[in-house]
Amino acid sequence: MKIPVVYSDNSPGWVRPEELQQLIDEAAIVSFLRSDGEAVQVGVDPVRGVGGRIYMGPERRGKVGFC
Repeated sequence: MKIPVVYSDNSPGWVRPEELQQLIDEAAIVSFLRSDGEAVQVGVDPVRGVGGRIYMGPERRGKVGFC
């Protein structure tokens, strides 16, 4: 299923999901539509895999004990 996008020259288009990140990195698109219908403006709205806070606390992964 292709994703609707708006290219940097304001022309509309469709891209494959595996192409999206590269186009974002190259600043080739200015917006795209998520599968839930939400429009995302690149550089303004949060994009997948970008952002988040760095956790500065103690490491907790892998410390699950089973009886």
